[in-house]
Amino acid sequence: METRIEHLHALELPTPFPVGPITVFLADAPGEPLTLVDTGPLTHKTMATLEAALARYGLAPRHLERILLTHGHVDHVGLAADLAAASGAQVISHPWNVPALEGDAGEREGRVAFYARILRQAGVPGGIEQAVGQATAAMDGFMRPVAVGATVDEGDVLRLAGLEWQVLHTPGHAGGLICLYEAAGRTLLSSDHLLAGISSNPVVEPPPPGRDERLLSLAVYQDSLQRVAAMDVARALPGHGPAIDDVPGLVARRLAFHRYRVAAVVGALRAGARTTWDVTQALFPGRTPMDTFLAISEVIGHLDLLEREGRIAVDDEDENGGGDAVLWRLVEPEISPAG
Repeated sequence: METRIEHLHALELPTPFPVGPITVFLADAPGEPLTLVDTGPLTHKTMATLEAALARYGLAPRHLERILLTHGHVDHVGLAADLAAASGAQVISHPWNVPALEGDAGEREGRVAFYARILRQAGVPGGIEQAVGQATAAMDGFMRPVAVGATVDEGDVLRLAGLEWQVLHTPGHAGGLICLYEAAGRTLLSSDHLLAGISSNPVVEPPPPGRDERLLSLAVYQDSLQRVAAMDVARALPGHGPAIDDVPGLVARRLAFHRYRVAAVVGALRAGARTTWDVTQALFPGRTPMDTFLAISEVIGHLDLLEREGRIAVDDEDENGGGDAVLWRLVEPEISPAG
């Protein structure tokens, strides 16, 4: 990918994940801290590819001075600890990402309990729940805890590649996801918020630090999409895949996609689905454990939207004993008698 910015270089690194390679960005303007935006996952192949990419600019990991992490997913943060140890670079991210990045024991314990509860409430069968839990836990092996030296949030400004970038907090795909916007060049570093080839999965997450309730991930994702669509963005540089030259058009397609999925969820409920797992099986049968988790997460997002709009409700009057599983029912609109 060509960034079209003199001192900002896109480095493509391999990952072992279905999403494919990740693009990280090297900012090397004279007089500024040498900065890497995201790192790739913790694998030998990723590190070797990054070292080779840096060497093309006469650099090595030890030269890094800042590491900016756009969100906490392992394909974006996995090498941060090793790179920081090699260089002494300051690690920067959104405040909501800090506990997970630093390997806080309480955060991990709470996260494990949260996802176990989510899967039980979804009605996922025990054996599948265990397999999904093992698959998600295995992702922790692709990163090491790293100390975060500074945080950035909505409205902050970072000097990067000789330019001023506004920090945008764009929750959805991840609660602590940030984009960077450079107004003069109308450029957006969009991380995983905008991807050209696939729809970013709005992952259900535990409540952010200091909050009691989880975010409605899909709802806030759509809000964040509409926000960037309304901005003057000529070009978005994402964390995966090619650059995006039509942000409003892409956002319109993503919103239409989710309207279609909402209709499919309603169709599954009309056909007899009662639990989140029932809906997931109707829409996404036969998935791997990790893909099953992502599918459940997406279905939860669409059920959140329907519940917020008053189109579905929890069936508190069910007498069949659903256990921990939440049972859903459609709320049909009242039809006034004619005349």
